[in-house]
Amino acid sequence: MKLLIQTVTMVSVIAALLLTGCKQSMVISQVDYSQSIESVLQPDEDGTVEDKKHGLKFNIKPIQFAETQDSSSVTTEQVRYIRGQEGYYYITAPDYKHVYVMAPEKNKLVLRETLKVSDEGIGEPAFNQRLSYIQLLNRSTGDVWKVNADEIQKQESQMAKREEN
Repeated sequence: MKLLIQTVTMVSVIAALLLTGCKQSMVISQVDYSQSIESVLQPDEDGTVEDKKHGLKFNIKPIQFAETQDSSSVTTEQVRYIRGQEGYYYITAPDYKHVYVMAPEKNKLVLRETLKVSDEGIGEPAFNQRLSYIQLLNRSTGDVWKVNADEIQKQESQMAKREEN
């Protein structure tokens, strides 16, 4: 009899633990994380940029080091970023040769991809949100790129199209 009571008690405890672990989780799908317009930020003397409007603050020195191999002082005068639909941050700066795709994680941005734009660098970069991708343009040359989290593709610029006509 004592064994039966112990067995029933043990089964009840296990069942209770299993049932409490089976909470129904809530999932909201079709989330669009994009911000419609890029943010342009100036780093402070320590390399920190802060976008109070979108609640983002980070240090540009690791990206500056990847780009220039120098982080002894802040040489990046302006940082441009935009957030795409899938939640990744696309970051570049004037004269940078790459776009850095960063994934947000708890208290950090993690490099997902480094996308090479050009050997010369982008003189005057600007980001635009498009329906399914990020557009990068060099305002000084009119060059345009289609950017997503995995690749970058140069497109025919509007200036070149106008010159043909």
